[in-house]
Amino acid sequence: MIRYTDINTGNNYLDEALENYLMRGFQPGGFLTSVLANDLRLALGRADHWNKQNLDRIVTQVLYNMPDISNGSYQRVKDWCADKDGRRTEYAARKEKEYTWKVLKGEVRVKEPHDPPF
Repeated sequence: MIRYTDINTGNNYLDEALENYLMRGFQPGGFLTSVLANDLRLALGRADHWNKQNLDRIVTQVLYNMPDISNGSYQRVKDWCADKDGRRTEYAARKEKEYTWKVLKGEVRVKEPHDPPF
């Protein structure tokens, strides 16, 4: 999967869910929705053992690597998924352009699959 954002929670599944939320508007699960809405009390109740131990890291990634308009309340999360005013589309287009320039400048190494040796 191409990674357009620099989100690194330490859990590839969470990173992928946040990426899908940001770029495609996929509604995340209950735990991540609570984190995105800044409802940390409910997030703790919905967290599994790994998420509970790493909640501070997850919240830090959301605060510093995601646009403010995409998180902070349940209404903002809903509006982001619905692409209200085209905000998500604009963000996704900008991130795709940034990624394309990084590839063209050689800053991103694209992994190519190896053919099976038979």
